[in-house]
Amino acid sequence: MKLLKDETAVSISIGFILTFVISVVALVTVLTAFYTLMDKAEQTVMRSEFEIHGNDISMHISSIDTLVAVMNNSGAYIDLMEYDLNLPDKIAGEHYSVSIVDSSHEIVLQSRDKEETKVMIPYSAQNMRVIESTVFSEAGTHYMAYGPINRTLEIR
Repeated sequence: MKLLKDETAVSISIGFILTFVISVVALVTVLTAFYTLMDKAEQTVMRSEFEIHGNDISMHISSIDTLVAVMNNSGAYIDLMEYDLNLPDKIAGEHYSVSIVDSSHEIVLQSRDKEETKVMIPYSAQNMRVIESTVFSEAGTHYMAYGPINRTLEIR
């Protein structure tokens, strides 16, 4: 009976253990929330940058298409037309890919490891066919080349 009513020397040990456990759980929760927010911010930056570069590529495809139409209507001959693409090697510290999907007329930009960063930008080409291809940012210099024989545009 004395053992059940004896409360000495128990409260300090239990209080320390409870305080320590609560502190560890709170710290882990805060760190997890912080890393989750940082990851979301990185994805938002990547999607925004992908939209900018995708719209730039779409604009160049439309410009080349318009130039081809003007040249064809005026009777001029185009031997070969190339345009350098200025794509950064990394966006938000990650390599990425740029894919042209001719069937849906879309440019797809995506980080290699993160499906949630995928951005699809439409493009328009009336006077030429854009060849489906995928380029990777770490490959170096990229360019678009128009071939007059098949009336095709390819991104390399």
